[in-house]
Amino acid sequence: MSSETTAYRLAIPPALAKHLIALRVVLTFLFRLACAAFAVWLLFVTRTETTIQVRIALYIMALACVYIALGATSFRVWVLYLTGFALFAQLRGFADEIGTPTQFDYAISMEKALFLGEIPSIWLQDRFYSFARLGPLEFYTMVVYLSYFFIPHIAAFALWKWDRPHFKRYVFAFMVTLYVGLLTSAVLPTAPPWMAGQLGHIPHVYQVVPDVAGDVTPGTYENVYEIAGDNPVAAMPSLHSAVPFVMAFALWKYNWLRWLGVGYAVSMLFSVVYLGEHYAVDGLAGLGVAAAAWVGVGAYMARRGAPAPKSATEDGFVAGAAPGEPPQTGESTPPVTGR
Repeated sequence: MSSETTAYRLAIPPALAKHLIALRVVLTFLFRLACAAFAVWLLFVTRTETTIQVRIALYIMALACVYIALGATSFRVWVLYLTGFALFAQLRGFADEIGTPTQFDYAISMEKALFLGEIPSIWLQDRFYSFARLGPLEFYTMVVYLSYFFIPHIAAFALWKWDRPHFKRYVFAFMVTLYVGLLTSAVLPTAPPWMAGQLGHIPHVYQVVPDVAGDVTPGTYENVYEIAGDNPVAAMPSLHSAVPFVMAFALWKYNWLRWLGVGYAVSMLFSVVYLGEHYAVDGLAGLGVAAAAWVGVGAYMARRGAPAPKSATEDGFVAGAAPGEPPQTGESTPPVTGR
């Protein structure tokens, strides 16, 4: 370094230097955030009607933006996450077109056997819903229901930021859950309550989200499902319920976030039933898939020698560290119980 450069740097007042450093940190963060947002937008664009060559080019651009935004650390896991989700969204739209007959009766029979002859969607809507009315319950359940399309991705980013081993397990469990649901919907396509009601298999069930949202923001429901992969007969298991339960398992080790995760998962289960999108047995099946995926991935990671944090399904709901604290995996001391 030349003496002129050294003299120039020494001439900058310390207070100004601190402000310049802070400005650089803020601008770097905003640039990375913009790259991440642009990557998400590119992935949305790939779901529109474009040629396969354009889709591949847009996907490569999205991966480049993710690399710029997040750096090289865990980039391979992010590639798995983004590629797996994009492929899932593409395949889900074709899963109902392979010719397997749509099933109605088995889900209805299970529902009635479990709930003493009642179908919870019908029972709830008969008591609390008026057609196309946006009340507090409709607003809450719709917000919870639609949050499924972005909250799991926020959780993935937060885990990547604060707990890399847990992030890896979350990504693998998330992918297993999605593809088990995809395979099930392909070999056992199951109609949701609203469709069964429309076709006379059960009394009428309202499909609340498009009934209400259609008057407020026409086309929103259809556009969201086009991006996520539309399949109207993928009721069993409910991925809307399964994915939040994967999140709940991932958050259980954190002292206060555990209850937020459980509350969100239970709220989602209630919402999909009330809105007529899923039977309660679909949601319970989703819980089973999520639990099996979480435990199975944890066991696999343990066999491979990767750190696998203890979960709600493994340690009897034992508490762990809060976000920002060093991960407790691999320690010889027993985990700290929740406060």
